[in-house]
Amino acid sequence: MKKTIGISTANGYPFLSFRERFALFSKLGFQSIMLWWGEGERETRAQRVGLANEYHLYIENVHADMENSNFLWVPDASGDEKAEELIQAIIDCKTYGIKCMVIHLTNGNEPPEISDIGLLRMEKIFLTAKRHEITLAIENVRTEKHIRYILDHYHDEHIGFCLDTGHANIWFKDTDWLSLYGDRLAAVHLHDNNGINDEHSVPFMGNLGWNEIMYQLSRSLYHGPLTLETEYRGDENFEYLEKFLKDSFDAGLRLLGML
Repeated sequence: MKKTIGISTANGYPFLSFRERFALFSKLGFQSIMLWWGEGERETRAQRVGLANEYHLYIENVHADMENSNFLWVPDASGDEKAEELIQAIIDCKTYGIKCMVIHLTNGNEPPEISDIGLLRMEKIFLTAKRHEITLAIENVRTEKHIRYILDHYHDEHIGFCLDTGHANIWFKDTDWLSLYGDRLAAVHLHDNNGINDEHSVPFMGNLGWNEIMYQLSRSLYHGPLTLETEYRGDENFEYLEKFLKDSFDAGLRLLGML
C-alpha cells in the first residue's frame, strides 16, 4: 500500500456525513483512510466501516479516542474505565478486520508520572492487542517520557510507533523519531505547521523539512500509505472544503514523488 495517499476522516468537517466525506475522498483520488474510532460522530463504528467499504477506501488504521488518556496512569476507577475503553476498541478492530489502531498515552504538557498501575493497565491492553493480532501504533504527542519508556521496554511486534510530523516539529525538535523507531513504524500522520502551533496545515505550507522527512521515511520499514492529517478550518462551504482536500491530495502526490 505504500504508493497510495490516505486522509484522516475527522479533521474539521463534522458538518458532513461520513457518506459525504467518503464520496468526496474517493472523487479526489484518496485510496485509504485513517478512521476516527472515538466518540462525536453520528454514525456507529459499523456504519463507518460499511461506508468505507462501499466507497472502496482501505482502512489503513483507526484512531482511538484520545480523551482522558492521562487516566491510564492514575490509581482510581477512571483509569480502569479508560483501559477498558481501549480494550473494547481493539476488540472492535478485530470484528471489522482492521489491523492497526493509533493511541495516545497521555494528554497535555504535564501528564501524570509513569506508574505501576498504569503499566499493569498497558500490559493488559497490549495482551489484548496481541491476542487479536492488532498493532497498536503509539503516537508522538506533547511529552516524550511515556512514549520512549513504552517503546523501549515493550518490544512485541504488536506495539509500534506512529510518527506525527507536525507534533515532531513543535514538541520534539531535538528528537529523531525515525532514527529511534523507524524499524517499528506502523502509521504516519503527515501535516505541516510553523513550528509553534499545531496547525495541521497542508504539507509545504509550513516550515517542516520534507526532503529529510521523506528520505528517512524511505529508509524505514514502513510500507503503508502516506496518510495526511490536515485539518480544514474554514466554514461550511463545500467549494472551499473541496479545494482544501484537493490541495492536500496534491501535496500527497508531491510527497510520494519524493520517495
